[in-house]
Amino acid sequence: MFGADYIVDTSSDGAAGLEKAIMTIPDLVLLDVNLPGVTGIEFARKLAACRETSGIPIIVITASDYNSITQKLLRNEYNVKVFMTKLSPVETIKEKARAVINKEIP
Repeated sequence: MFGADYIVDTSSDGAAGLEKAIMTIPDLVLLDVNLPGVTGIEFARKLAACRETSGIPIIVITASDYNSITQKLLRNEYNVKVFMTKLSPVETIKEKARAVINKEIP
């Protein structure tokens, strides 16, 4: 989806993703809520708690556990900029990612 425009790295679980984010300091994290090992909420909080990674913006994009309580919890996290479902059109996801990277979404 993003490979032509960005350098993309993936992880199979939350703990590995968190470790990669801490080591590489990406421009953006696309985060699923329902991750094995470390949940999306825990991931966002741990990323925000680390001085080096607290400025990394997160777009939560998920098909599972999409409910108002989860959304409210994540929206309270400083680094979560956008919350959307995997059912969103690819172009919409790309537009949101560009906007977050370009700091058009505070």
